[in-house]
Parts: sequence; C-alpha cells; structure tokens
Amino acid sequence: MLSLFPFCALAADEWEKALRVEVIEKAPGTLNAAAKILPKYDIADDTHFSTDSLTNLVAGASAISTNGQGGLFQTYNIRGFARWRIQTLVEGVPIHTDRRAGSAAEFLAPSMMDKAQLVYGAASTQLGSGAIGGGIDFSLFNPVQTTMDMSYGSNNDYREVTLAGSDPEHHVSWALNHRHANSSSNGRGEPLYDGFEVHSLMARQRNQQGMVRDALVLYSTANNVAKASAHPVSEQFTRYPDNDHLLAKAVFGWQNLTIYAHSAHTTTLTQRPGVRTNEVENNAVSSGFHLSDTKDLIGGSLQWRTGLDSRLNVSADELEMDEQHILVTEQRTMDAEQVDMYVALDYSRTTIKGTWAAGTRVAVTYQSNRLEDQSQKDANLSGFIGYQYSLSQHWALTGYLSHAYRVPSLTERYYAGSTPRGEVFGDANLPTEKARNIDLSLLYTTPSTRFSLSYFHQNIVDYIERLAVSDTIRQYQALEAANINGVNYQLKQRFILAGFSGELSLSGQWISGEDNNRQPVADIPPSQHRAALSLFFPRGNGYLAVMQRASSHEQVDGELPTESVNRIDVGYSHDVATNTKLSVHFRNVTDAYYVVSRDDLAPYARGREWVASVKLYF
Repeated sequence: MLSLFPFCALAADEWEKALRVEVIEKAPGTLNAAAKILPKYDIADDTHFSTDSLTNLVAGASAISTNGQGGLFQTYNIRGFARWRIQTLVEGVPIHTDRRAGSAAEFLAPSMMDKAQLVYGAASTQLGSGAIGGGIDFSLFNPVQTTMDMSYGSNNDYREVTLAGSDPEHHVSWALNHRHANSSSNGRGEPLYDGFEVHSLMARQRNQQGMVRDALVLYSTANNVAKASAHPVSEQFTRYPDNDHLLAKAVFGWQNLTIYAHSAHTTTLTQRPGVRTNEVENNAVSSGFHLSDTKDLIGGSLQWRTGLDSRLNVSADELEMDEQHILVTEQRTMDAEQVDMYVALDYSRTTIKGTWAAGTRVAVTYQSNRLEDQSQKDANLSGFIGYQYSLSQHWALTGYLSHAYRVPSLTERYYAGSTPRGEVFGDANLPTEKARNIDLSLLYTTPSTRFSLSYFHQNIVDYIERLAVSDTIRQYQALEAANINGVNYQLKQRFILAGFSGELSLSGQWISGEDNNRQPVADIPPSQHRAALSLFFPRGNGYLAVMQRASSHEQVDGELPTESVNRIDVGYSHDVATNTKLSVHFRNVTDAYYVVSRDDLAPYARGREWVASVKLYF
C-alpha cells in the first residue's frame, strides 16, 4: 500500500528512484493546484495495517482519527470533521451514504487498496458539497502478475484469500477477494460483536492509446455484518444482513470524459430482545460524469472541470415487528433524489520565490422528497487561494484560505423513521452549512527529510447536528456557528544504520472545537501522536509503531469522556523465495483496553492479535 507520496520498503540505492516517483507523480486532476503548495500527509504507508476497515488502515496519520462506532463500518475523522462533512471517494467516484456516521468505503478490502490521497480543510472546490472538512480518495491496486495472498488472524478467526492477475496483451487486470471474520474480543477478553463476511470482484482495462482509457467494474457483497457497539446484546443488537455495492467507471480520451455509477443496497436489522425488531432497507443509485482539461495561461496552468453528480431512487423502507415477531408497521420512510451540477476552475503559477494556487466552484443542487412533494434548490460558490513562499532551498512557508459549503443530506432534510439510536426526523428547511478555513504551514524538505508543521482554523455557520428532543426522539437542527482550531505535524526521516536503510516517522495533532456559546461540539477527537520506525533489509522489512492518544473529558451530547491510551503495533515481511513472501503483524501488542472513539456507544478496541500472511507469485 502506498500513500500520496510513496515511502516503500526500499534499500538505500533505491531511495533516489522513490524521490523521482514523488516528483513526477500527480494527484487527481481536481487536486493539482492546491497540492502544489499544501503539505503532503502519508496516510497509508507500510507501518499501517488493517484486516477490516479502511478507517483502521489510515487512522493514526497526522490528520486522521477514528470516529463513531466500531466494526467494519467504522468511519474516520479529518481534523475534527466527520460523518457527512467529509467525502470518501473510490477511484475518484464519490461514495454517498444515508448513514449519519458517513462512509469509509467499507465494501473495499484494505488489501485491495494501492494508495490513499488526502484533501483537508474546506475542500468543496476540489471535491464538492460533502467535503466541507476534506476527504480521502482511495485507489485500487493494479495487479501486474498472477498472485495468491492468504491471511489468518488469531483474535477473530480471520480468513482472507485474494487471487489477482493481469493480461498485459489486452491491458486487463482483475482480482477476487474473500474475507470472513467471527466476533473478536477486547483487551480484557470481553466479546466484540464485529464479525462479517465479504466477497469482492474487480475487473479493469487500462489502455492510454484506446478510445476508452480506463474501464473499471468493482462488485462487493457482504452478509451478517455485526455492528460493534457498547450496547449490551441483551438490550440491543444491530447487524447488516446485506451490504451490496456495484461501482463502475469509464474514462475516455476526449476531454478526459469520465462516466461513473454506484449502486448501493444495505439492510439494517436492529433487535431489542423482548421489545421489538426494526428492519430498514436502504437503496440508492448514484451516477454522474465530468469533463476536464488543462491549459497553459500567463506562465501558469489553468484547469477547468464541469460535471453532474446525481443520486436517484434514494429510498428507505422500514418494517417493525413486536416481541412475538408479528408485523406491526411497514412504511417507506424516505423516497428522494438529488442532482448536483457544477463548474470548477483552478490555477497555479510558480515564480522565482514561490507558487500561487487558486480555485473556485459554482454549483447548483436540486433535492426533492417524493413522499411529501417537497423540493429545494441550493446555489453555492466556493473557492480557495494560497501561496507557498520559498525561504531557502529547503524551507518554505504556506498560507492557504478556503471557503466551502455543505448542502444538507437527503436524510437530514427528509428522513422520518427508526434508527439504532431511536426515532429520527429531518427538517426540509435546514440551511446550507458554510465554512471558512485558514491554514498556515512551515515546511522543510531535503532528499532524506520531510517535515511540516501546520496551524488551522475553520469557522462553520449553520452547523447541523442531530439533537435529542426526548429520550427516544431526535431531530436534525441547525446551530448558529462553530469554530475548530488545531495544530498538526509530520516528520519523515530516512537514514542508514549498520548498512541497512531505515525511516523514522513522527506525526500528531491537537484539536479543539466549540459552538457560538463556547460549548464543545461533537466529533472533536482527543489529541494523538504516532511514532513509527521502519527498517529495510535485502530480503524484507519490519516496523514498530507506537500510538499515544490523550484523555478527553469534554461534555458533549452523544459522546463520553475517554482515558489516555498507548498502543503498540509490530510487523515484518520477508521474501523467503523469489515467488513467496511471508508477513506477520502483531497488533495491540500490550492488549490495551480503550474505546475506539468518544461516541457514547463506541465499543472497546480489539485486543491483542496476530495476523499471518503468505503471498505466492506465479
């Protein structure tokens, strides 16, 4: 797995090759201008490992932490923003969800991911409405030969098999993945109901000389996904009997035309033994297209992009049964759709002393509720401007201002029904959230060192939260304003020791947030810091990672105080033969006992485990 700028297991004589890759590799088109001046964060390097969610793979990076409840549907937090305020993408395709917790592309196996690209701050210009707090674009791996990868995990009887291959003559690659996990246990041996079974298929054709330059199909089907929660199973238990996704994308040579579609189906079953059972079936089809191109202008580079993103047939059907499993009610709780049209521009220009970057986006969003014959139209404008000033050959200062918006989700405006939290009601008149962001960064870069220290401040107006009206009823409401401030840092230092190459990584963040009444707001994670040491040998590489998360005692509705924790992970991979690689990862070595986030229903983290893998090359 690689990060935005890859730091792979490299011998000393390969470092320069990696540096050249860093220089010439480009972020996706919508990121080009801002990426030239902002610090780059490594969020999925070889010291990160996960067998279940992509969140656990990227959590612990400088700007990212876990959010919400645990299990396969665990979501992430970017600098104090989570849920619908951050945008997850897979291969540039926006992944929408009707779950308040947000989406971390739970249908994508971490072992099938190649790299993760982070956009942070008020990023509507780059990624659209859902990125008022940033986003992550996950890219799939690209098999170049036939391989079989088999893994086993001790804590939850985890089993995974990945078979992948390619046909270079026809520019085709493919992969099959099977994952199965039983319930695991936490640091005290108590059960965590977080089992799952997922099957995935990927097929892709890439040909830069053809009319269709990139064609991708990804299918994933999951069953019996258990939602790890602090709720005693004797009182309430939530699982997802079905979670099916079909994603397709095609990129053409003319104006980089990209067409995509994503079909999602999820069934949520919430059982309250002796009381009732609620089943909610969510269906949605997202589709869209965009065109883009880059032109030279006044000594710089101008990129334009226009497109349409739609969500059609977004429905939620609920049925409720009593303690005798007799049907009580059956109703459609949401039937809505959304269409977003936009035009975006960004521009960058490098001068003798620095680089300018700026961009803007104009968007119109239409939403409709077919159950109540309601409709809304939102027109929004966002933008950013930044400058990186070169202090010397190695030091630079960056200032970055951005403005963003977030149109309320279909759920926030139109949903009325049951959830694992109780009865929830939307508000069709919710206003669009608006945000202003400022980033100030100090950067230091040499062939063997990369360091950045950043301060950020983000102000949000009409901050939407789900507030308790009673013990069993919650309503989406807009607060007046909220402010989030923070500092994050990252250091990458390569070295040679006793003839072997190595790398030391340090990263962390401090964040605070409050509303206009100076009361703390939700989703502000405790400060966290991570240190990782990697050593690269002629036939293998190993790492030691230590994560420290501070205690947090802010009083926020829906959240609980958390205690500090230290966690240690260790791993090693070895090429035992030219066609065989063995890997072993020891996670939570000290059996640390801690909750995965501040969510009041967050479970305790999985306890000590080891995961062994063998990869065969054919």
